Amino acid sequence: MKDALFLAGFLALPLIGLIAWRIEAVRRMPLDGRIAVAGAAGAVITTVVLAAMSFAGISWSRARLFAILGAIAIAGVIAIGGRTSRPPGGRDVRPPNWSALALIAILALLTCYGILTARETAGDLLFFWGPKGIHFYQAHEIDVPFLANKAHPNPDYPPLLPLLYVWSQTLARSFSWWAALLTTILFFLGSVAILRASSRDDLGAALLAGVLAWTFAVTYAAGGADAPLVFFVALTLSALTFIRSDFVAAIGLAGAVLTKIEGTTFLIAVVLAIVLVDRSIKRALLVAAPALAVLAGWVAFLAKIGIVYGFGRAKEENTRIYFELIPKTLVEMAKAGSYEILGLPFLIAIALIILGRTRRAALLPLTVAVLTIGAAVFFYLHSPDPTWWIAASAPRVLLTPLTALIIASVAAWRPQSI
Repeated sequence: MKDALFLAGFLALPLIGLIAWRIEAVRRMPLDGRIAVAGAAGAVITTVVLAAMSFAGISWSRARLFAILGAIAIAGVIAIGGRTSRPPGGRDVRPPNWSALALIAILALLTCYGILTARETAGDLLFFWGPKGIHFYQAHEIDVPFLANKAHPNPDYPPLLPLLYVWSQTLARSFSWWAALLTTILFFLGSVAILRASSRDDLGAALLAGVLAWTFAVTYAAGGADAPLVFFVALTLSALTFIRSDFVAAIGLAGAVLTKIEGTTFLIAVVLAIVLVDRSIKRALLVAAPALAVLAGWVAFLAKIGIVYGFGRAKEENTRIYFELIPKTLVEMAKAGSYEILGLPFLIAIALIILGRTRRAALLPLTVAVLTIGAAVFFYLHSPDPTWWIAASAPRVLLTPLTALIIASVAAWRPQSI
């Protein structure tokens, strides 16, 4: 019973974020896409509410969280009223590709099998995402003494996943390791739904599903923050590339920076890509504004409690850049990005972009992919021997540029008329 209640906390996120359905671009999307966008909005809202309460010294309780988040959900229902149907022009222009949808379903079931047989469990879930969520829930706030313990890894990582675990524990009254693992399939399906609904390309969505099913398995992503980050990356880039909605992209960027430190790198890459491709500094800043606001709030909190590591005080010995290691770093990253199948996910995406009919549409996500790979290289060059660091982290770090490349490949093949 506790497993079901814990998972229900994540399943309730679309209701908390229902206000996102008021965005016209979202209303034009098929139902699965609207649910996924609302889920992203709900995750960001829930994280901000819990963090703001903790920052203000208001302890979490069942009554308070139910009252606040319940009021937000009711406000969303009232705000959208009877306007849940798509406006004129929002109809699908092509019938569903049932073969592609069946393939997505099979891949999702295989991923569930891998998760439920503990074949894909993230070690990070056991060492810090899960313990963070448990300690925060038991303390009824963000547990500063726990974070300040030098034995605790990554104390300054953004709080989205552990705070969502807190919300689920509020429903279940205890932590469920199995349900925490199963949340990965929700982010998997959400990523695929967003790409399918925004691009109206079932085959492209099936390609993303295949890539995620394989890479989540070989990188042991279940229960960690990599699947949520991929979800927010897919939302941001799909919004910018296909439905051209700055509001939806802003939700995705805010979620990304609240999920992992790599989300901040992604934020910078998106801002630069918009400036380079769309030639609009104003648009870049508007899309990034919510993400910058929540990021500033988190960093300010870390500075207040004296725990600013990844975001701030770099160790003196890490300030040198070992440019002579560029060839070795690129070789090791290529090994990590092979994903045990000769790098086929990257190669397929690149080939589709090269052969695509509308390559201009792929420029923005392609630019983000290049920039995020460049950022990874830059950070790895700060180590005198990055071999182990790359082997341990690059398969997961490269999921962001890989997702961007898949979206670029779909954009390159998407008919102009859609």
